[in-house]
Amino acid sequence: MARNLPRRTARRMAAGAAAIGLAAAGLAVTAAPAMAGELGFAYITNTESNTVTTISVSTGGTATIRVGNGPSAVAISPDGSLAYVANTAANTVSAIRTDTRSVIATIAVGNQPAGVAFNALGTRVFVTNAGSNTISAIDTTTNRVVALSAVGSAPTGITVTPDGTTAYVANTNSNTVTVLDTTTYQRLAEIKVGTRPGRLAVTPDGSKVLVVNTGSGDVSVLDTGSNLRIQTVVVGSGPTGIAVAPDGLRAFVSNGADDTVMALDTDPATTDSIEVRWSVRVGHRPTAVAVSPDGAKIYVSNSESNTASVIDATTALVTTADVDTGPAGVATGVPQTLTAAVSLGDSFISGVAGRWQGNGVRETLSGSDILGTDRAVYRCGQLGTNTCKREPKIVYGRSFDNKCLRSYSAQILAADLPVTRRINLACSGADTSNIIATPLKGEPPQSRQLAQVARNYRVKLIVLNVGGNDIGFRDIITTCVKAYLRGTARCKGEKATAFTNGLVRAEANVTLAIDKVREVMNAAGYNRDDYRFVLQSYPSPVPAGAQIRYPEANTYDRYQVGGCPVYNSDADWVRNVVVPKIGDSMEYVADQREVEFLDVRDLFSGHEVCARSAAQATNYDNHLKPQLGNEAEWARFLDGTPFVGQGNVDESVHPNYYGQQALGSCLTALYQYTGDKRNHLCRNVPGKGAEHVVLDQID
Repeated sequence: MARNLPRRTARRMAAGAAAIGLAAAGLAVTAAPAMAGELGFAYITNTESNTVTTISVSTGGTATIRVGNGPSAVAISPDGSLAYVANTAANTVSAIRTDTRSVIATIAVGNQPAGVAFNALGTRVFVTNAGSNTISAIDTTTNRVVALSAVGSAPTGITVTPDGTTAYVANTNSNTVTVLDTTTYQRLAEIKVGTRPGRLAVTPDGSKVLVVNTGSGDVSVLDTGSNLRIQTVVVGSGPTGIAVAPDGLRAFVSNGADDTVMALDTDPATTDSIEVRWSVRVGHRPTAVAVSPDGAKIYVSNSESNTASVIDATTALVTTADVDTGPAGVATGVPQTLTAAVSLGDSFISGVAGRWQGNGVRETLSGSDILGTDRAVYRCGQLGTNTCKREPKIVYGRSFDNKCLRSYSAQILAADLPVTRRINLACSGADTSNIIATPLKGEPPQSRQLAQVARNYRVKLIVLNVGGNDIGFRDIITTCVKAYLRGTARCKGEKATAFTNGLVRAEANVTLAIDKVREVMNAAGYNRDDYRFVLQSYPSPVPAGAQIRYPEANTYDRYQVGGCPVYNSDADWVRNVVVPKIGDSMEYVADQREVEFLDVRDLFSGHEVCARSAAQATNYDNHLKPQLGNEAEWARFLDGTPFVGQGNVDESVHPNYYGQQALGSCLTALYQYTGDKRNHLCRNVPGKGAEHVVLDQID
């Protein structure tokens, strides 16, 4: 196939020093921005006056809405247009339009409704009925109860995961949390927690649910992938409410018996190291807590002082707002349009290998957190005692069951994007046919899944990373590994022709995949200018042969220690020929189909497996203090055999946790770029971590 590639390696290298770079450092997940003029509002239920007080985040102004008897809990829809209030004494729920602050419906539910939560789209509201041990599901279009499910004894708090698929219900008298499928209303699990669990909250990435246990004075940390309790955090006396900040870095607990609010460190990079950071005094008997949509303010209802405390999240300074009598529940929201960013493709973008933050010596399993690299550990004992438990679902969630292996650190989730939801539809093992029309691992084609997302959200960004399985990239690496271990001929000679043929095939198939995505979006009513469409290349997992830190002749170190068993010449071929040619081919397709191209072939430079300028974790590292990304390897060990000492062979070659963070930083930088160039190149900053990247634009 004769044609000129749109740009050459020399121009790409020259762009590394270009002055048009855009640096992205210190990036974190943020909430969707509010509409101009309003940063959101807080709704506080007043049990004794049968009212709801609204407080403007922007101005502090208040208003009062009359609802049913004994309102105890409130939830605001994802788009900020509706608020639903549980009226415990009336056995009803009041539906409120937030723009007019008017009650538009009163819905009969079970006995003593105590908790309220919306699904991700705002189409369903789930209500806990403490007096009848049930959950009512309300259709928000008709305001009718459409389902009733039995749960534990005295269900109170409820939260729904960000993807809307699962509800977690705290059963106060059972000391359990019931896990429900929000579509079938079937029980998925029953989790034992502390004494008298009450309110609960889910982290923004959907990986954890935090449950306050009023009777035992602690917070149970539940992993949503495995539905295991992975930690218990001691807090204040009589904890009653909990909320997680929009960036996921802090949770706030109200302690009703000692009149305090505590801040917990809930950084999503950690698994079982949540700790108390600070504590402030608020009003008397705080019962519930919520965080403003911009993360700047914390609202606390103080039931016996008839006030709301407003805490500055940065300074921890407390001010007071007057409300009606008996304030109980509190929720926050913001007027917004539900938006989404979506990733499609194969294992490199689905997040395979996100379990590993760097690499520990391949031959050892000493200290069961494997030198701090394994993010799937929990309930660890004293360091070095080999007492950690392991559960890959802590990192991969339910996608571990069908082996799509979507990690919570996958690129689309690691990126800081101003959208309501970041949705990962990619699946390990996918090729272009699985984008277009062929189901995979029990899931519909990704284009069909995208069609559903496009109907429910305003999609602002689509990132496609596919073609590697059409080419046989994984098979190339496996052949190179086996050639080295068996001492046979270099893999380049065996695979060069197959690679060339696969590249031609992939180029045609990726073109068809792009066309299918365009077709789906057009059918959903989108014009091309309504969203950004990015085709992404692949990073190299290996350095050139001369940059491998273990001598070629030392088979033991290259394989058992370093996890990079390849000949120098094969490493050169992969690093300098295979990966660049794949990138050039994908760039050509992007130019032909007029989509943006994101070149990440060199993003891991200096952080590849066994690179001289990177290092493995050591005995000084552990899961509470892992090796930093600035010195770590960013890809997982190369493996061509089923005898894997750590994790599994599917994770081999792929970007690890730090690699996925780097890819996320790169995507963030691209989204921030507002110029008219369509071709982009990402590179890391030597000596810096995965959060530091530079984005260049090339003609």
